Amino acid sequence: MPRRVVVAHPDFGRKLKALREQHGLSLRRLGGMVHCSHGHLWDLESGSKRPSLSVAVLLDQALSAGGQLSAMVSEVSADTNARPGAAEQTAVAMPSGLEFAPDRRHGIDVVVDLWRGDMQRRNLLRQVGFSATAFLPAAMRWLMSSLDERPAGNGERLIGVADVETVRRMTSTSRTLDNQFGGGHIRDSLVRFLNADVTELINGRYDAATGRQLLSAVAETTQLAGWASYDAGMHGLAQRYLIQALRLAAGAGDRALGAEILAAMSHQAAFLRASGEAVDLAKAAGRAAGEAGIAAIEAESAVLEAQGHAVGGNEKACATALNRAEAIFDKADRTSEPQWIGYFDENYLAAKFGHCFTALGRGDIATRFATRSLAMDGRQYARGRQFNLVLLAVAHAQNGEPEESARVGVEAVEAAEGLYSSRARDYLTDLADRLSKHVGLPAVQDFAERARPILASA
Repeated sequence: MPRRVVVAHPDFGRKLKALREQHGLSLRRLGGMVHCSHGHLWDLESGSKRPSLSVAVLLDQALSAGGQLSAMVSEVSADTNARPGAAEQTAVAMPSGLEFAPDRRHGIDVVVDLWRGDMQRRNLLRQVGFSATAFLPAAMRWLMSSLDERPAGNGERLIGVADVETVRRMTSTSRTLDNQFGGGHIRDSLVRFLNADVTELINGRYDAATGRQLLSAVAETTQLAGWASYDAGMHGLAQRYLIQALRLAAGAGDRALGAEILAAMSHQAAFLRASGEAVDLAKAAGRAAGEAGIAAIEAESAVLEAQGHAVGGNEKACATALNRAEAIFDKADRTSEPQWIGYFDENYLAAKFGHCFTALGRGDIATRFATRSLAMDGRQYARGRQFNLVLLAVAHAQNGEPEESARVGVEAVEAAEGLYSSRARDYLTDLADRLSKHVGLPAVQDFAERARPILASA
């Protein structure tokens, strides 16, 4: 395992002290707000200690700093053979991407720096750490934003409707490939497109009306790059893309897309078993979806809230949220929804119900929903079909049916062939672990042998 170090910008301590004094807070008072000793905060301000990312996020919240402090902190891999301080010097120059910028122009600079950093320092940036709490300041800033910016650009190149349509079509094509082949298949090409083509567009010349359309399109592309990074197992990098996508959506005033991005944040938090943050982000997504009037995203947010509760083992709260999700979905008018929410149908909802019940250890209930989820379009959503096959196999395993679980597991292995998805491997790894105690059964042994090449590629 590579050694990991936490690095902070040299000005972190001075910035922290300035913000604290600006709010008229003593070290002891601030320490009580963020659950740190006042002595530790003194060490941070003096530079004698480095902050953790989670503490930086808490300080951002307490001081209403909009992500300024967490943007100055990174967790990176350090080469033990490098000269002393080399990792720290490299990391200081790396873009953080955790900041929800206070204004649109600053936000464009941050996201362009993230795209550039992903291209130029890819191996290092891919290893940045994930902290579910780092999502919360961005979500709060979104909920507090008036979403009334006038995003005009004054660059040299004139940007028009055709440019916006180019971004949207690239995103649509990439989304199709993502669903069919996995995020690892599209991630690098999408980042190259953002860094080369979209940087020129977003820094171009356009009026406010065109700017809103452009920022909305770019936010969708950036969100997809974050989703692809998440699917490829680059969780810290995915988090940064999602936060910057949310900032772009705010600049565009796109409430529906903002709600969908908050839902994606909740999805990632639940996958990484950050129950509390998953619930909070899902609730934020539901509120944003309600303001946008998009019932499908409201229903999605409710089922994601349920999944967050399920990961935390709260069966009662999970059931309440699932009932709400079903009620909203049944009443939804799907005719006026954005194109990108088209994946959210009865089969997707059934899969999310199934995930909730397997998280609670209720394979008896999950089996019914997992079976229903497989009525999906398996060609258009090949990765989703693989996930749902594993879901059904896990439910059978929980029911004490290892041979049936292994049989379905073999189908899931076959469905994973050709997928470039870390999540697909993770789900298979979990299933293999569950079946390992039954390896004496021929069906389970067959599954283990079929799964071995895919699991070995992780």
